[in-house]
Amino acid sequence: MKFITIFFLFCVMLFAESHKVYYYTTDKNIDNFKTLKVNFDRYLARYGQYEFQAFTDKEMFETFLKKRETIVMLSSLHYKQIAKEYNLNAVFVAENKKSITDTNVIIGKKNAPLTGTVTTAFSKKYTKKLLRKTFGISHLALLKVPKEIDALMSVGYGMSQFAAVSKGSFKLLQKTNSMLTKNMRIYSESDPNYRMLVAANKENVKDKDFMRIFTNMNKSKNGKSVLKLLGIDNIVKLNSNHLRSLRSVR
Repeated sequence: MKFITIFFLFCVMLFAESHKVYYYTTDKNIDNFKTLKVNFDRYLARYGQYEFQAFTDKEMFETFLKKRETIVMLSSLHYKQIAKEYNLNAVFVAENKKSITDTNVIIGKKNAPLTGTVTTAFSKKYTKKLLRKTFGISHLALLKVPKEIDALMSVGYGMSQFAAVSKGSFKLLQKTNSMLTKNMRIYSESDPNYRMLVAANKENVKDKDFMRIFTNMNKSKNGKSVLKLLGIDNIVKLNSNHLRSLRSVR
């Protein structure tokens, strides 16, 4: 009888469906998602049936959000666009250099003429909004690219005149490739936006393991490895004021 019970529990554990942590954002220049997955899954193992899955395609990412139990890591702009449709509730936010916000900017070569193409990893609607704020126009041609680093490289190598990116992405490229960025400048800067968010359906928000996964990430060696690969210092809980401001745009 004892053997049957143990065997039954083993089968339940073996075939139990894991909780997925879905990840998609355009601002992180992660070259090796395999390394990120291995490290993230190693960290998640201590919390039970959790598994990390990263996406490079926005549409594919969103098709997986139709499941009732969903945990996602995504940009705050993307969250505002889809939170209501997929019943997502923001819980945590990325922190870098003690700040949970970043700004989006229009980058171009110095003294660039107001013609040509803008490369962007943002939605075309949002990019046009930035252009209207920057130049009072939105008629420049838009070229959608997968990552913000792609947009910046396009300007650096003369394939486009401007790029719409986060300020953090531009600052990072300035550090890693100063020669490429020495003739670039910021033409316009948006109001602050929250950095990458961690959001979940109501079922997961109440789950203690879900909360521990992200509140404890900066307290373990494996968790710190994940944070480093994500290019952030920590993941912190949103307070009531932050949540109120996010809900106001849904």
